[in-house]
Amino acid sequence: MTDSRPGRTPNVDPVAVAAGANRSQLLPVLRIPEFVAFSISQAVSLFGDKLDYMALLAMIAYFAQQFHWESARAISWLSVVVALPTILFGPLAGILVDRWDRRKVMVVCDSFRTVLVLAIPLLALATNNLYLIYSIAFLVFLFGLFFNTARMSIIPNLVGQERVLGANSFMNLIGRVATFLGMVVGGLVVDWSGWLRFRINPVWTAGFYLDALTYLVSVIVLLVIFRRLADSGRARAAPPRRHDEVKVFFAQQSRMLREVRELWQVVVREPAVMFVYASILMFVLLGAAVFVLYIPIIQSAPDLPGAPGLGMGTRGVGYVAAIGSLGLVVSSIVFGAFGHRLKKHKVMLWSFLVLGLVAAGLAVSKSFAPVAPLAFIAGLALSPVNIGMDTLLHEVVPESARGRVFSTRDWLIHLLFALAALLIGQLTAFFPVRRLLFAVGVLVVAITIAGFFFTRGRRIA
Repeated sequence: MTDSRPGRTPNVDPVAVAAGANRSQLLPVLRIPEFVAFSISQAVSLFGDKLDYMALLAMIAYFAQQFHWESARAISWLSVVVALPTILFGPLAGILVDRWDRRKVMVVCDSFRTVLVLAIPLLALATNNLYLIYSIAFLVFLFGLFFNTARMSIIPNLVGQERVLGANSFMNLIGRVATFLGMVVGGLVVDWSGWLRFRINPVWTAGFYLDALTYLVSVIVLLVIFRRLADSGRARAAPPRRHDEVKVFFAQQSRMLREVRELWQVVVREPAVMFVYASILMFVLLGAAVFVLYIPIIQSAPDLPGAPGLGMGTRGVGYVAAIGSLGLVVSSIVFGAFGHRLKKHKVMLWSFLVLGLVAAGLAVSKSFAPVAPLAFIAGLALSPVNIGMDTLLHEVVPESARGRVFSTRDWLIHLLFALAALLIGQLTAFFPVRRLLFAVGVLVVAITIAGFFFTRGRRIA
């Protein structure tokens, strides 16, 4: 029952209102053929992005076996390659995309990605030069940065400003589905021995060929869509200036450094922000350790001297990621429904405690039987961390500083992840990967226990 007395605000369920708004906006955007075709093509392209990751991991595993490369160190360098475009060119991408025709940006970027991805297996087999492959992969991810910036910017041109919420909801939904399928199907694709019947050898090269095909499909669909649209892909806020992109870029970088100093003052004043940034350090440390250390454990053979693995190949990476994703979805629903009753920083600490124990458990697990439930538990614990960090920042950071806090946080996550992955990868030259992963898990548990004592009696939010 609602209260409709004068001067009173009706007691309306905000969740129901939001759900109704999503439904009311979702159906109209699905009646726009150009947007539906655009969304499907981008889902295919995103599937290709994840397939590219899986193919790169399978390629590293192949060369590690053939030439006795250190797989963990190679993956750590891949982590740097993935993060570097955003660290170096994130601000510049936004500046340039706002000055260019976004339609052409998307078509050109996916056209280049088609060619570059096709070149990776050919050059890898011809040269066996990992650093050359990383250079090409860097260009692939750099074009992906510009493509994604243009993709998000052009959605209002496709559906109209009043339907953006429904469009973003649909894009987010199919994006999650494409990501999930890319991890699971991608692992199966790059390990499928059936490719040998088509004379595709090694089999992991098929992942790159299919990835290039997804980008080509995206190019074709975009060309068809954009021919049917008016000239709405170019930003019209101001006439483009010539020869000042570099100047604006360095001005942006200088301003970012000033904002980081100002942000530090916010961090010092607000215990909740300090807690979030400390959480980011543990989050990045765990993520880098699992990515660099545990993927080789999944891929490598059980009888490998000094570092026995699960022998599941790259398809095993997809299986573990899929199981973790299921846990993440479940905890997202449960925490979204009941999390408002709990203290978010306490839930995050308990989640980190669980994640640290899971990392230690994965390090000592010698078969897939314990790994499957541990991956699911990790997914359950991960969602409250992500939701809690965002919510704490929304609750305590003033609106005037909110944009800087979130943008700087994302930039720092990429930077710290690259640094952590690089450091952990170099440590594998001195310590076995399982021992390193176990040590990281124990370190996170110890820091979390200290966090319980440090926050006891303190008002975090």
